[in-house]
Amino acid sequence: MEWFYAHNGQQAGPVSETDLAELAGTGVVTAETLVWHAGMNEWQAYGSVMTVPPPVGGSIETKYCNSCGNQFPVSDLAMFGESAVCMTCKPGYVQRLRQGMTSTAPPLFNYAGFWVRVVAQLIDGVILSAVRYAITIPLGLEGFFRPLRPGIMAAYFGAGPGIGFALGVAYSVYFWSQYGATPGKMALGLKVIRADGGPVSVARAFGRYFAELFLDTLTLGIGYMMAGWDSEKRALHDRIADTRVIRTR
Repeated sequence: MEWFYAHNGQQAGPVSETDLAELAGTGVVTAETLVWHAGMNEWQAYGSVMTVPPPVGGSIETKYCNSCGNQFPVSDLAMFGESAVCMTCKPGYVQRLRQGMTSTAPPLFNYAGFWVRVVAQLIDGVILSAVRYAITIPLGLEGFFRPLRPGIMAAYFGAGPGIGFALGVAYSVYFWSQYGATPGKMALGLKVIRADGGPVSVARAFGRYFAELFLDTLTLGIGYMMAGWDSEKRALHDRIADTRVIRTR
């Protein structure tokens, strides 16, 4: 079987499956590299159709795309001055250069504004509420389904909110640190990154969550509204955690 693969924005190949595996072993082909062979309906990422072997000779050098914030091998990035841009973001970046963008200094991110982030929060809120009720209703911790007796009231005002709080922490920290976005943000093509485009660590995700929970609330929502006028669309919790929310599409 002969395979074709994308390299530096160009189609390469054909190569045999064995040769393609060797290219993956040397880091020329990565999990994100698009590949195709006769019979496939469309190009797909190599990692979705084949197991990616570890690179020969140790790790390969990677950088973050200064447009979408995802990590790629240096060989899969196009350099524009100081900015590294992946092949997916390259057409849009080139178009902005043609439209008069003169600076190529990183980072060049498409920051997400206030309202799209509000919608993402609402989606996450619906998901979290559904999960919370799926846990607490069978346990009798939601009093609106039956008369509240003293024992039920104590459980409702204690365990119910406690479960909701624990779910909120786990949900946000897990998705921010593992995927860069909660399901609400994923649905709208948003991602949480560090200032340099890198991923958010578990510790930073915890700090961001509690900064949002307490400080943005204590400021009566002004912390959230800061995203509306900040040059990088940062809310107060983004400033404290040194994070940014960007659009990936």
